[in-house]
Amino acid sequence: MTKKMASMFLAIVVFFAGTSASLIGDKAKPAAPDKTARILVGPNVLASRDGEIPHVELMVATNPKKPKNLLGTAITFSRRGGDTACKVYASQDRGCTWVDSSFPEQMEFGGVDPQVAFGLNGTAYFCALSFVKDETGRTRAGLHFYRSEDGGVSWGPKIDLGYSYDHEQIVVDHTYGKYAGRVYIATLYGYPEYQIGVFRSDDDGKSWIGPVKAASGLGKIGINCVDPLILSDETLVIPYVDFPFGPEKIKLSNTSTIWTIASSDGGVTFSPPRKAPTQVYDRYEEREKKRKAGSFVSLGFPSLAADSYSEDFKDRLYAAWSDVRFGQPRILFSCSIDRGTTWTEPSLVCGDIPEWASQYLPEVAVNRQGIVGVTWYDTREAETTDRCRQYFTASIDGGRSFLPAVSVSSEPSFPGSEINLIPVPMDLLSGSGQAQPTLRLRTLSAYSRWGMGGDYLGLAAESDGAFRVFWADSRDKAFQIYTALVRVVLDEQKPEAGAKAGVKPDMGPEPDKTEQTLLSNQVALAYDPARYDLQTGVLTLPVRLRNISSQPIYGPLKVKVKGFLNEEMKKYQPYLEPNIPEILNSANGLRGAGAVFDYAAALRDFEMLDPGAVTEAVAWKLKFANRLVTDFFIEAEATGCVMKVEESKKEASGWTGPGATVRGDRKPQ
Repeated sequence: MTKKMASMFLAIVVFFAGTSASLIGDKAKPAAPDKTARILVGPNVLASRDGEIPHVELMVATNPKKPKNLLGTAITFSRRGGDTACKVYASQDRGCTWVDSSFPEQMEFGGVDPQVAFGLNGTAYFCALSFVKDETGRTRAGLHFYRSEDGGVSWGPKIDLGYSYDHEQIVVDHTYGKYAGRVYIATLYGYPEYQIGVFRSDDDGKSWIGPVKAASGLGKIGINCVDPLILSDETLVIPYVDFPFGPEKIKLSNTSTIWTIASSDGGVTFSPPRKAPTQVYDRYEEREKKRKAGSFVSLGFPSLAADSYSEDFKDRLYAAWSDVRFGQPRILFSCSIDRGTTWTEPSLVCGDIPEWASQYLPEVAVNRQGIVGVTWYDTREAETTDRCRQYFTASIDGGRSFLPAVSVSSEPSFPGSEINLIPVPMDLLSGSGQAQPTLRLRTLSAYSRWGMGGDYLGLAAESDGAFRVFWADSRDKAFQIYTALVRVVLDEQKPEAGAKAGVKPDMGPEPDKTEQTLLSNQVALAYDPARYDLQTGVLTLPVRLRNISSQPIYGPLKVKVKGFLNEEMKKYQPYLEPNIPEILNSANGLRGAGAVFDYAAALRDFEMLDPGAVTEAVAWKLKFANRLVTDFFIEAEATGCVMKVEESKKEASGWTGPGATVRGDRKPQ
C-alpha cells in the first residue's frame, strides 16, 4: 500500500466499542429455514508454530487435485527488526500439521496484503506486496507473485508485476471452458484517480498480461477491489467498494457502496459498474471517539462469494459486511439472483445477540452443494468487548435464511494482549532513501493497525463440502493462526419439538457396534507450545491425541498417567533420580500415577477422530518442586472406542488390531 493510499484509505477505517441500544426492525431479522441442518465444529488446530509473534490478515485455499493439501498465508511480525513480512503455511494432511515458508523479498523489504490460491492442476500460488526501492530510491509497493509445484512446500523465484499497487486480490477459473485455469489478480493503483486493474495469466502463473483498466473513481472518489469471482460460464466479476478521500469528505461521509463490474471475455474488457448494497458506518466524530478510547473493532471490507456449481442456486452472488445501521456493528447479508444486476434488501445473519455486542470482519464461501458459509468475529461473550470468538453460520436455501450461529473458537481471543501491543519500528511506507537532518523512529503495533486480526480472514469450501475456517486468535498472548473444519449436515427430517438446529446431536455409532479398548498403537501424543511460570514452577503443556492408525477412533477418550520412570534411561544412568512433577488438573483429582486427563470434549462436535487427525489440545498442568529443574518423563496410556470387527473377519483378514486374540486369549482392557 503506498503512503498516499494508506493515509486516505485507512482514514475511513471505522472503530466501534460503545454500548448504544440496537433498534432492529422485523424486516432485518433473519428468516427461519424451511429445512433443518446441523453445524458441526471440529477441533481448533494451531497452524502457526514459528514463534510468539503476531500473525494477522489471513487467507486460506484448498487444492482441487489433492483435497488434503491446504495453503494459508498471513502477515507476520517476523523480520529481524520485528516489523512485518508475509509468510505461507502449507498442510498436506487436511490441516492437522502445517509447514511455514518465508520469501527473500518479504524478509528483506517487508510486506503486506498476502493472497494464496491453487491453479486448476494443483499449482500453489502466492502473491503479496513488498516494499522495494525504485530507481529514484523511493519506497514503492511492489507486487510479487510466486509458484509452487509441490503444494506449497518449496517455492520458485518471484515474478515481478511492477510497483505502486495496493490490496491485490486473486481468483482462478476452475471451470471447464476456454478460460479454464486462467489466473486473475485485481489490484488498486493510481492517485488521485483511483483505478482498479486486472492482471491475467494463461500459463499457470508463469507470465502475465496487464493490468487492464477495469474501473475508475474518476478522481472524485476512492475505490478498492474485493474478492474477484468466477461464474459458471466463466464470467469474471470484480466487486469493489467506494470511499471518500480528502479531509472534509471523510468527515461528512458514513457510507461505502459496493459495486460490481463483469468481464465475459476473460478479463480483456469490462462492463460499466453496477450498484450493490451500501455499508453504513459511524460518522467521523463517533469514529474518532471510539478510536481514541482504544477500540479494536472496525467494520473492515465486505466479503463476496459466488455459487458456480450447484443446480439450485447457480450463479447467485452473496455479500456480507459489518454495518451499524441498527446500532452496534452487525453482520448484514444480501444476495443477487441475477448475477449482480439487483440485490435483496440487507438482512441480519445473526440477530440474537446482546445489544452491546459487536460483529465484524465477515467472510463468505459457497460449497459445491450450494451451501453458503459465513464466519466472523463476535464479542457477545464479553460485555467489555475486549474479547471475541470466531463464529459461523450457514444458509441451506440460497441465502434466504441462516441456521443458528455457533462458536468455532474453543476459547476467547484477547486482541489487546501485551505482545500485540508491542510497538515495532516500521519504515515501510515512508522515506525517499535520502539522508534526513534528524533521526526518526516510526512504530506500529499489531493491535493499533490490525486489532481485528487483519483486514480479512480465511474461509474456504473443501472438496467434500466442509468449510475450512482460518483465523487470527490471541488466546495465548500473540495473534496466532488457528484453523478448524466445520461441517453442515442436512437432516432428513425436521427435529422433534424442542430440538434446536446447530446443537451437538446424539452422534456416534450404536454402543453395541463399538468397544472400548487401549489405544496403544492407534494414537500418539502431539504438543502445542508450552508455557512455564518461573514464579510458581507450573508448566502448562497443551497435549493433543493424534490418530496414527488407519481406522477412525470414537470417544470417550481418556489418557491415564502410569508412572514417571524412564526404564530405558535408567539402564544408562542407574543413579539418576526421576524428576516427578505434581499434576494439578487431573479429571479424577489424583496428582501422580493414576491421574486421568479427560478428552471427552476434545473432538468438539465430531463423532470420531479420523485417521491422521488430531484432537483439541487439553492442557496438562504440572508443578515442579525445584523450579529450575523442569525435565521430566511420563508414561501414559490412552483409551477410546473403535468399531468392533467380527471374529470371522478378523480370522480371514489376519486382524491384529483392537479386539484381536492375544496371549491366553486375553483381550486388551
